[in-house]
Amino acid sequence: MTQLPPEEFAQSNGITLCYQQFGPADGEPLVFIMGLGAQMVFWPVPLLQDLADRGYRVIRFDNRDVGRSTRFRWSLKGNALTALLRYTTRLSVPAEYTLRDMVKDTIGLLDHLGIDKANLIGASMGGMIAQLTAATFPDRVKSLTSIMSGTNNPWAAPPKPSAMKALIGPKKPAQNAEEYIALGTDTLKHIGGTLPQGELLDTILRASWERGLYLRGIKQQFLAILATGNLTSQLKKVRCPTTVIHGAVDPLLRPSNGKASAKAIKGAKLHLIKGMGHDLPPAVLPQLANLIEQTAKSA
Repeated sequence: MTQLPPEEFAQSNGITLCYQQFGPADGEPLVFIMGLGAQMVFWPVPLLQDLADRGYRVIRFDNRDVGRSTRFRWSLKGNALTALLRYTTRLSVPAEYTLRDMVKDTIGLLDHLGIDKANLIGASMGGMIAQLTAATFPDRVKSLTSIMSGTNNPWAAPPKPSAMKALIGPKKPAQNAEEYIALGTDTLKHIGGTLPQGELLDTILRASWERGLYLRGIKQQFLAILATGNLTSQLKKVRCPTTVIHGAVDPLLRPSNGKASAKAIKGAKLHLIKGMGHDLPPAVLPQLANLIEQTAKSA
């Protein structure tokens, strides 16, 4: 079993972020930002280690409200479906923070690590955070790789109902690791693609359970996404080399979402991966590593 680097903690934007670093300390920095309700362990170690072995300084971290980073407990009103309805009809969505606050979290982590300029890689919500960081802090972002994400346009192609329900629908809380792994595996059946997950998914889900779950944080992050609004006009400001990667059969954020990001960002390159859904199956990891490296090298 691979020995993982120690988990460390940074004070950033008034909160605490938990992070890990792989590879040489003097390597070109690659910072990985995860998606809705997902701890940093959802970035597969084989992907991170591959890039670390190529000489990169690889960093992954828990966003606020997930994992071992600061957790908030706001007084939540209404439910996720009501908030989604307000969002799609362009009404304001009440939230205690937005993705713009999470952008500042990311910049604060760079400050803590002494990184002047980083290559950002984000998945799903993390892709939106990475895109918005590149748009609003262009002097801090060397390159951008956005994976299975989009522009947060409320009129984008909607997810399949089964995929949305699997992600944010009501669930009976798991009582132990085995129940959580079964629940997570079932969720991936609804949001993933056609490529096998293998034993890697079990490892990730078990690590997530052992580090501690925060179900309330999923709703708070979801509200943050909705409250942020459409990113399209902001993305036109991105000038760093950008690669947009999307699963060709993603049932949650349909491929048109990735295409919209690539269209909004000047010079962005779009890659649709066959068989990939809203997931990071083992078969695609070597391709992801190559595309991330190509993007970083083009900066």
